[in-house]
Amino acid sequence: MALRVLQTVAAVAVLCRFPVTLTRAGDKTEGTPGQSYVAAVYEHRIILNPEPHVPLSRTAALKHMMSNLDVYEEQAARAAQQGAQIIVFPEDGLQGFNFSRLSISGYLETIPDPQSEDWNPCTQTDRHTHTEVLQRLSCMARRHSLYLVANMADLQPCPLTSHPTCPPDGRWQFNTDVVFRWDGSLAARYHKHNLYFENAFDAPPRLEVVTFDTPFAGRFGVFTCFDILFHDPTIRLLEQGIRQMVYPTAWMNQLPLLSAVQFQRAFSLGANSTLLAANIRADSLGMTGSGIFTPGTAIYHHARTGQPEEGRLLVLRIPVLDTAWLGTENRAKGQAGGEGETWGETAGGEGEAGGETARGEGEAGGETARGEGEAGAETARGEGEAGGETARGEGEAGGETARGEGEAGGEGETEGEAVEAYTRSPKPLSGQREGNSGFCLQESQHCQEDSVSTSPPPPFPFTSSMMYDTFSFLLLSGSEGQLTVCDGPFCCHLQYRRSPLGDNAELYALGAFSGTHTVNGRYNVQVCALVRCLGPEVSSCGQEVEEAESRVDFLLEGKFGTRHVYPSLLGSGMVLEQPDQVKTTADGRVTMEHSGMTVGLVTACLYGRVYDQD
Repeated sequence: MALRVLQTVAAVAVLCRFPVTLTRAGDKTEGTPGQSYVAAVYEHRIILNPEPHVPLSRTAALKHMMSNLDVYEEQAARAAQQGAQIIVFPEDGLQGFNFSRLSISGYLETIPDPQSEDWNPCTQTDRHTHTEVLQRLSCMARRHSLYLVANMADLQPCPLTSHPTCPPDGRWQFNTDVVFRWDGSLAARYHKHNLYFENAFDAPPRLEVVTFDTPFAGRFGVFTCFDILFHDPTIRLLEQGIRQMVYPTAWMNQLPLLSAVQFQRAFSLGANSTLLAANIRADSLGMTGSGIFTPGTAIYHHARTGQPEEGRLLVLRIPVLDTAWLGTENRAKGQAGGEGETWGETAGGEGEAGGETARGEGEAGGETARGEGEAGAETARGEGEAGGETARGEGEAGGETARGEGEAGGEGETEGEAVEAYTRSPKPLSGQREGNSGFCLQESQHCQEDSVSTSPPPPFPFTSSMMYDTFSFLLLSGSEGQLTVCDGPFCCHLQYRRSPLGDNAELYALGAFSGTHTVNGRYNVQVCALVRCLGPEVSSCGQEVEEAESRVDFLLEGKFGTRHVYPSLLGSGMVLEQPDQVKTTADGRVTMEHSGMTVGLVTACLYGRVYDQD
């Protein structure tokens, strides 16, 4: 598996003010300055029930779930050994998929509302009956002093006569995330709002916007899988100022726009938030892709065809993004005379009682990926370790980003407020003056005098299906140029320069779509996408592609009718690249710019969600 690191350097008016590093699982990454904590996610190769439509006894269902819980136990132990303070397991990771409402009954447990009662299933085993899974998860969190997030099936009785949404069998069945504190007490319960062809489950009768607090990083929000594409509860959490999310998922990859790690990264950038994403590994269903993403650093894993079908643990030190918690911590430090570590701070409150600490300041580089293969453990390591490329240290002032295998340069800035852009000061494209994008940004079609003045004849527009939507496309022609393609009044602009073509006959197209997506879900989108076509025919543009040879420098721009735009940049072999710059303006214009790709370009996308048009 090819390994890559990409880091951006100092930023102005930035979305993130710490070094931007994308780490393919197995790479090295440098440490995170400022207040930080260690997070873990586990991509689980699930042990499936081969006949999910056949009801099982409670005893048989428990035996099945315990086999998956045994794997969870091993991975929680490994994560704790590597300093993790929170671990996220995937959606459906205990029972699997494709159950009917009846056949899942043996897997159900009634999960109490932690807002109504304080309960520790590990130490108060007699309070609620038939809660063996809750007890196992609770004791796991307690044994390893971890905040633990898992997904399971919940049963809640409902009044047939008085509640209009109560199912005929008198009970709700929910796809449910549970969160346990380090001591095993139940901290949060969230019922998935946006179901994806889940016949065994009900949508909750009312929206749940669920958060939980930790002593080491402040507040986190909770949502599940398909929720990420919708306003509720995801945007409501962001509107409440929540910038740290736990995200169990069972995501089936769909290129070219919605592979798991591609959109997880896009969400983290577009929402300026942390996403702890744990997916299932199931090759027969196209499920893989997990990661720990912040606006400025990430580690991710996407299994490729032919690789062993096994789980993968990712562990990474990341910055705290809860500004209220940071303010409280800073005031407490000030009152204490400014003592304490710059990062690697001991987790206060409950975390101290559990014996869990973030690693000390002597670990200048943080942690990196460790233990590939056999048990699938991945962590963030320090900068000077042998066996791989490392990011340059914090002390180096503002160097240019290194383009090669896994090198990165530049210094980090401390985490700052959410703003509108991040930038790596890219080189201008050919024919472009310093300080000028070279784009015709006016509503008219006339460029200003200092724009690029020469271009090949305009290509012929065509339509093709991408992600089951009819996109308007224009082909890229020659080694450089400018294009504008529109779907009705929504227009996308591209300025590009390709690497020398030689014998490379790869076809690329710029696509635009504005409308309601109606296949496998209904939601309104505005999308600008530069994609590699699968073959030499225009009809292949928009089909699934994983490999590409052409390196493309580009500036991609659209004027969106929404402020919720998620940028992604996917390279050959499912390598995520970090855009040099993403900017937004008050009138809805979003621009993404990148140059010097390390691999061929598969997709560059600005994915806008127009929630109020759903």
